Amino acid sequence: MALTAQEQREINELAQQFEATTGAQAVAAIVGKADEYPDIPWKAFALGAALAALAVVADEFIDPDWASIHTPLRDVAAILAVGVLCSVAAMVIPAFGRLFLNRERARGEVRQYAQGVFLQREIFKTAERVGILMLVARFERRVVILPDTGITRHITSRELDGVIAAMAPQLARGQAVAAFRAGFDALAALLAQKSVTFARHGNELADGAVVEEGA
Repeated sequence: MALTAQEQREINELAQQFEATTGAQAVAAIVGKADEYPDIPWKAFALGAALAALAVVADEFIDPDWASIHTPLRDVAAILAVGVLCSVAAMVIPAFGRLFLNRERARGEVRQYAQGVFLQREIFKTAERVGILMLVARFERRVVILPDTGITRHITSRELDGVIAAMAPQLARGQAVAAFRAGFDALAALLAQKSVTFARHGNELADGAVVEEGA
């Protein structure tokens, strides 16, 4: 889900439209990966080596070759080669690497990354504490929405989960712009439903979508 310059502009425009509608101050962010997850290549290696070993044992039962002294070396080499290939594949093919991703850890890492962006961009420095960060992590396929205290008085975490759910179908299809559009529309509708608007104090947060490779 690498973004083009046009897609970045469109996402930023969506954030600006949300600000114009609600009076809140929004920052959209998309990050490649929230953490390095060094355990993923090792898990892939272990799985590949185990499957290769199973295949080797099965082959020996089917077609035993007790006379050759090269067979054990060949088998060990095959097991290691498959393990290494799986490890490399997990590092370079996101869809394969996600098979070994611990979901609970990913949830925590993405939230921690979002909190870092919230602080770095000083989203808390609005006059009415109405800043909000909407962050998408591409590798983890997770969304974190962090509102400041002026917004959390009106929106519950359960309601934010509903906004994230509205973004999920588009993210699954790799449509980042459509996902942010669904997210900002759902947020604006939620605030309108509660008859919540915020006083305007100008453009308090820097414009421009945050796009980072991450870890």
